[in-house]
Amino acid sequence: MSQEQPGFAALPGARLQPNFAPPCLTPLRKPIAQSTIGIFTSAGIQLRDDPPLTKTNDLSYRLIDRWTPYSALTVTHQTPVPSWALEDLNVAFPRERLIELESEGIIGRLAPRAVSMVGSITKFTELLRNTVPAIKEEFDAQDVDLAFLFLF
Repeated sequence: MSQEQPGFAALPGARLQPNFAPPCLTPLRKPIAQSTIGIFTSAGIQLRDDPPLTKTNDLSYRLIDRWTPYSALTVTHQTPVPSWALEDLNVAFPRERLIELESEGIIGRLAPRAVSMVGSITKFTELLRNTVPAIKEEFDAQDVDLAFLFLF
């Protein structure tokens, strides 16, 4: 990938980074107290029994049922970041906090399944063409109105 490639910009001393257009902000269609909230984390949280996510450029993702106990989960992101998540999984995957907000009526409901993948990805085109639309379909199937992103 050359520095002349459209859509990419080189940062001083770093590899090429994507040069995305500014995001389009979309107003909420209904109040948060009536909305279904989805969780997306890039900390590589998954079931202990699942095939492990790879360290970089893993474009797959895992779905985590909202009732899966934290004890059945592990953090597979292979950077110093997991130390915080291993100490308190709510740092990277605040499902318990969101369930509390749901029970207090602050959010409408938490979606039945969260989406998790590893954030160390440089295959930007494949990510945007394949993985992002698949994740959107997962959230659409759960009637998610608003996704909270926890990026690592």
